[in-house]
Amino acid sequence: MSSGGMMMFKASKERSEETRGLIENRGSGASDAVCASLSGVGVETDGMSIDDVVTLLDWGPFHWLLLFQCGLSWACDAAEMMLLSFLVPRITPVLMPDASKEERDHYGFLLSAITFIGIWLGALVFGRVSDQLGRKPGYLISTAMVGFFGILCSFAQTMNTLIALRAVVGIGLGGVTCAVTLFSEVVAEKYRGAAIILSIGALWTFGCVFETCIAWLCFSMHGVQWRLFLVLSALPSLTLLTIFPWLVESPRYYLVHGRGEEAVQVLKAAAARNKVRLPDNLKLHAPKKPAAGGKSESHLKTLLGKKYRTTTVLLWGLWFCSVISYYGLCFVTPLYFSFQHQNEYAVTLLSALAEIPGMVATSYLVDRIGRKRTKAVMFSIGGIATFVLSVSSLPFGVLTLAAIVGRGSVLGAFNDLYVYTPEVYPTSSRAFGLGLCSAVARIAGIIVSYISFANESASEAASAVLVYSLCSFAGAVISMCLPIETKGRRLDGNEVGGG
Repeated sequence: MSSGGMMMFKASKERSEETRGLIENRGSGASDAVCASLSGVGVETDGMSIDDVVTLLDWGPFHWLLLFQCGLSWACDAAEMMLLSFLVPRITPVLMPDASKEERDHYGFLLSAITFIGIWLGALVFGRVSDQLGRKPGYLISTAMVGFFGILCSFAQTMNTLIALRAVVGIGLGGVTCAVTLFSEVVAEKYRGAAIILSIGALWTFGCVFETCIAWLCFSMHGVQWRLFLVLSALPSLTLLTIFPWLVESPRYYLVHGRGEEAVQVLKAAAARNKVRLPDNLKLHAPKKPAAGGKSESHLKTLLGKKYRTTTVLLWGLWFCSVISYYGLCFVTPLYFSFQHQNEYAVTLLSALAEIPGMVATSYLVDRIGRKRTKAVMFSIGGIATFVLSVSSLPFGVLTLAAIVGRGSVLGAFNDLYVYTPEVYPTSSRAFGLGLCSAVARIAGIIVSYISFANESASEAASAVLVYSLCSFAGAVISMCLPIETKGRRLDGNEVGGG
């Protein structure tokens, strides 16, 4: 991890030592009122809030393991999405040798679009599954779908079969938000922004680099080794399944569903791993309930209620712009440079590695200037760089640099959304809210599939890149219009749904 990220993880050590001392005093019989006044964490005789306990856990081995367990989902997601940019232009001539160019283009678009349609459906389904059955079951089922159906894709004999199987893979990919929700709910606010961005960013980039390398390997062999390519692409998801016996469930999920004892067990296990002492008789505050006589609202009614309506609509716009900008660059870059007779794999690999500086910059800014401003800055830089990339007459070196800066910056803004969205919604609707944003964004994925893969020349690809630039600038404007800044916000401070 970068030195900037490590500094952020160490920034609250003094605070953690102070609150840890509070718990030790509490356990030895010190006055609750005195302990509360010394620490400022609000300990009461009838229990502690879950945010207070998560703050006491600080950052330690438990969180490093969970970061790895949840972050691996992003490596798998990246591999399956980058797969499209290499597979779509090559698969139709193999499975449809006698078809016309128009028919091949049509099926190539369908192969990409159906993946996004699957993600759209999966995001809705797994958002609900995660809020009803738990973050861990949603994460497990979605990962299994991606791995097993990804392998089955390699046995497809026709384009129709391959398209149907990729639709199921897409549904599984829609559940990747379960991992983000789980991770965000057990990390203290002080670390949450940097931890989510660094875990998503680093492992997503690893997935992109992995996929580019195996594409370079497979498609450089004699013939088009697309079946081997699909098998290797699915292996990370199958490998990820082996870590689930050691994955915990979110204690916030347990608490909201009236399973307080199980929530305490998870927190105590985390404390033991981090070598933090918690009271033996630890009790947690029950989550806030709706006003007397009121009925529990549906998830959608909560998100579109008075409290969250504006934020929800603006977030849909931001997710839409992010998918257009980021996936557009991912899909069109290999085609763009292949049209110019350049090494598409080398440029794509450099662009993927360039995501690391964007990730580090975002993780640094997000806890200093806030979530909103960070998105605006990164979208703006991405928009400028992508605009330069759209000028196809510029030298190869300039275009390569523009592709590198553009992709890294837009991914930084996208990662910031994965921090902001879970923070702004209540626990009872958090996974559904994140899943719904992801689902709305996949409509953009269908559009970007057509824009990217319908190009037949460098000039047409440059026009597509210009569209992605405009979407980046739109994202910067929308970011500053968000009514809520979540920097420093406690997750248990927004448990009541909007009216």
